[in-house]
Amino acid sequence: MTIILATFLMQAILVMMMKMKIAGKPVKIHGKALFRKAVEILNLTELLCDVLPEDENVETSKQMMLQNAMVVPAKIKGAMAVDETYSLVMESAVLIKINMMELKNHLWATSNIFDLEEKYQGVLRHAIEAFKKIFIQWVTSFNKQDDLPDEWHLFNDPSSFPAV
Repeated sequence: MTIILATFLMQAILVMMMKMKIAGKPVKIHGKALFRKAVEILNLTELLCDVLPEDENVETSKQMMLQNAMVVPAKIKGAMAVDETYSLVMESAVLIKINMMELKNHLWATSNIFDLEEKYQGVLRHAIEAFKKIFIQWVTSFNKQDDLPDEWHLFNDPSSFPAV
């Protein structure tokens, strides 16, 4: 009975150590910070859309801004689920960057076309810049050695992998 209990305790300790090791990986640490900032940006975007005038022309801009802001947290979570495969994480990173750039462009256009006050656009613009800094840390923490062949040759050359 004591041998079974000791074995169980050792397995539990090993599992805890593995979880601590995984949680302490830079890609996970930066990914969590990036996700929190993405949710903040989503909330700010929703607030910003609430202060825009009710207008037929504004609705399209609101929808596009919200769509961009909503995609980002989902892509971060997806990337964190496959963080051991470089090309899969990079695909998500590219989509995250595209959506954040589009959000920033929509913010600029919306603020100029609909005369949005600087205080509203400034808060979101600063949040996007803070996001960009965390994003760079996150992307540089990816391990290029952990990868699968990319048939599209976007992130690696499949011929550089050993034949199976």
